[in-house]
Amino acid sequence: MSAAEASTVVWLLTSPRIPAGLLTVEAWDALHEAEAVAAFDSSPTVEAVRDAGIEVLLVDDAAAFLEEGGVWIVGEDGDEELREALAEYVAGGELELEVVYGSWDPPGARLLDLVAAVEQLHADEGGCPWHRSQTHESLAPFLMEESYEVLDAIADGDAADLEEELGDLLFQPVLHARLAAGRGEFDIDDVAGAVVDKIIRRHPHVWGDADPDELYEHWHSAKAAEKPHRDHPADGVSRRLPSLAFASKVIDRFADAGAPLDLPELPGGAKVDADDVGEFLLAAVVAARAAGVDPELALRRAVVVKAGIEE
Repeated sequence: MSAAEASTVVWLLTSPRIPAGLLTVEAWDALHEAEAVAAFDSSPTVEAVRDAGIEVLLVDDAAAFLEEGGVWIVGEDGDEELREALAEYVAGGELELEVVYGSWDPPGARLLDLVAAVEQLHADEGGCPWHRSQTHESLAPFLMEESYEVLDAIADGDAADLEEELGDLLFQPVLHARLAAGRGEFDIDDVAGAVVDKIIRRHPHVWGDADPDELYEHWHSAKAAEKPHRDHPADGVSRRLPSLAFASKVIDRFADAGAPLDLPELPGGAKVDADDVGEFLLAAVVAARAAGVDPELALRRAVVVKAGIEE
């Protein structure tokens, strides 16, 4: 084929994560104007194009199509071998290639792939027996472990490690949502929808006309409206937090409620510099151990008693 006789191939790319018929105007124009439309295999996009009254030829060998040109509907696997052949034809001046995006992945599209992968793990046929046998309780330790590994990656400052560990952590709530869906309780869309609604409620300065200088008030008033049954400042603070984090959170909650706790002071009015806090806490642990007391349990008990928390 000479350069003067070169055919034109429109390479039509679509996203499998977008409903097949939702193609761009540019894509539909190319399809309606094409002398021929072809693909290797049937797909949702191929069927949507056929439903629109456009003939799509399914071929095993694309050679004849390339001779004449037209719109090629790229398969979900990317039709890599054909793409490489097209690159050679274009380089040799044997055809002209136009790339048209019929649809493309929106931000977060790969989250749909994660949901689909978890669904396959739980499939009765071809799934994973280990995953099908899990419960919320059996998976709970992994949630904690992955959370700490994310914190390690943040502390290390390694972006690649953080990306991987966030993926491992993200896997966990999708697994829990799938277990709940299997029981008819809720699914991942319910989880995502609830958190989106919460985000919008707690940011009226973003999704509304509230004063952005009153962020703190907006946040806490929204939380109070969401949980009207909570009548104690420490309600909602996880009892599974390590004691130091638990103590800090409870102190903050009482301060936020306008009822700061009557907290003990160091003997003799002693002060601890910021640089010495770690050493001070370590010394407290040593002293507790010397007294035969578990420092973790002792601190938790002190916070529970001081804050009047029911266990």
